[in-house]
Amino acid sequence: MGIVIKEVVSRRDLKKFLSFPYNLYAGSKYWVPPLFFDEMNTLRKDKNPAFEFCEVKYWLAYKDGKIAGRIAGIINWRYVEK
Repeated sequence: MGIVIKEVVSRRDLKKFLSFPYNLYAGSKYWVPPLFFDEMNTLRKDKNPAFEFCEVKYWLAYKDGKIAGRIAGIINWRYVEK
């Protein structure tokens, strides 16, 4: 089976998006996890004031029914206008 890309559309999906590195690097002694709460507030449109002028979309990549990667696309419209 190939890779399936699904857009993050709910808070539950966003939690999966943020949890992916925790699962990916779980066995690495070199990985220092970020604060989950801080990451959640950074990526939520209702918590981060940058989203007043930025547009964002997130996607999860699935392979064989498991998350295999994540993608974020961000457009900063203030920078584009400049």
